[in-house]
Amino acid sequence: MERVMYLIFEGLMLLSVAGLLTAFHFDLSTETILLKTLASLFFVLTGVCGYVRYKDRRFFSCPVLIALLCSMAGDVLLALDRNQGILFILGVAGFAGAHVLFSIAFCRICPVTKKDVAWTAVIFIELVFLLFFGEFNFQGFLPVLIGYAAVISFMTVKALSFWSCREGQKNFSVLIMTGGALFLLSDLVLLFWMFGVQRQEWVQWANWILYYSAQGCLAGALSAGHFRLTIFE
Repeated sequence: MERVMYLIFEGLMLLSVAGLLTAFHFDLSTETILLKTLASLFFVLTGVCGYVRYKDRRFFSCPVLIALLCSMAGDVLLALDRNQGILFILGVAGFAGAHVLFSIAFCRICPVTKKDVAWTAVIFIELVFLLFFGEFNFQGFLPVLIGYAAVISFMTVKALSFWSCREGQKNFSVLIMTGGALFLLSDLVLLFWMFGVQRQEWVQWANWILYYSAQGCLAGALSAGHFRLTIFE
């Protein structure tokens, strides 16, 4: 039953995203906020299905589910924000908290290695270079974005580290790796949308498509496979 509901919620999320893109195109602000909230609710419900289905995975699925809830809160707060004020800061905090929780869950399956630290540093340095030398108007939020860059760098590296932990759990690992990579790409696109000198509609579309695809993968991973995950000791 949970498997069927998982597919239904994933499908409803995709339909909501399609509606979101349409509402944004026609500048329907209320409908945009509503559909954004619905799309986020459906990836949370997708995660709930996996959480309920595999009770022995909750050392992993519990932080992931909370991360999905934090992401939904961030979605709603950023949708309601109009002048990059307190709602924007709270939204970024919600996403940062989600990335920390995703990272905790990933580290429970794949231990942190020196290679992870090195690659995190590489990605973080590249992001900082982009922040400093790109054509952006940060309106005083540069320190917040630097901190966020550090968090997303580590989360992405830990998601991709599932390549070395994929034995016996291929589908699960592919969803985690894909979700982590798409999340980083969506945040890069969002950077240009929110702080770029020129805004174009397709940039926001690209951000939402990448972002909800990432969340769909990470939420779907909770229902993937029929094996018993083992926590790293």
